Amino acid sequence: MKERPKYTVLSHFEELRRRILIWVGFLFVVWIALFTQFQRLIPFFLRPYEKAFPGQKLELVFTSLPEAIMAALKSTFFLALTLSVPVLIFQAWRFLSPALYPSEKKVFRRLLFISIFLGITGAFTAYFLIFPPLLKFFLGLGYQYFEAFLRLQSYFAFFGKGLLIAVLLSELPLATALLIKLDLLPQRLGKKRHFYLLALAYGGGLFLAPGDLLSQIILASVFFFLFEIGFLIARLL
Repeated sequence: MKERPKYTVLSHFEELRRRILIWVGFLFVVWIALFTQFQRLIPFFLRPYEKAFPGQKLELVFTSLPEAIMAALKSTFFLALTLSVPVLIFQAWRFLSPALYPSEKKVFRRLLFISIFLGITGAFTAYFLIFPPLLKFFLGLGYQYFEAFLRLQSYFAFFGKGLLIAVLLSELPLATALLIKLDLLPQRLGKKRHFYLLALAYGGGLFLAPGDLLSQIILASVFFFLFEIGFLIARLL
């Protein structure tokens, strides 16, 4: 079997630094491009609301002079961060690939393509299927009894963070499959597997939504489903 190439500690740090700089450079270029086109992106940000409340105009307000520009900076940064996730994964792959055997490279290459597919699927699912009902749930009661005046920065930050979280969560099956392939997570846990996964999933829900039982159950269900997809991906590779 072909041996792994040998590298010094210094060369590892230099290569890691180079990969991080490539990703950071891509992130900032995309961020600047999105920020300069913020006015054109506003309909993109508002579309989930329009789908949730057809025919109702969303009144967004800001209460300080820099709030509008801060809303643009934050929302476009989170959007750029979301778009840079595939680049980050690719740079991580390029950093790790010299230390892998050809058979391991083949597996990791497949995982790379799967990760891009999962990220795109997660973003589209959040934008078209999760955001509209979520906005309807949060704002539906208010429109019956109160007049909503949402702060500009709150809405756009919620949107940007939501997309980023959706993409990161969509990579959870990939992380699970990767841990299995690296023998850090046993693939055959027998009948106890579902119990372990449920406990881990609920732990994640408890961490993200402390004190809210309903949110914990919803998040735990999502985590459990993603974990199971990860085990399925590991079996198919």
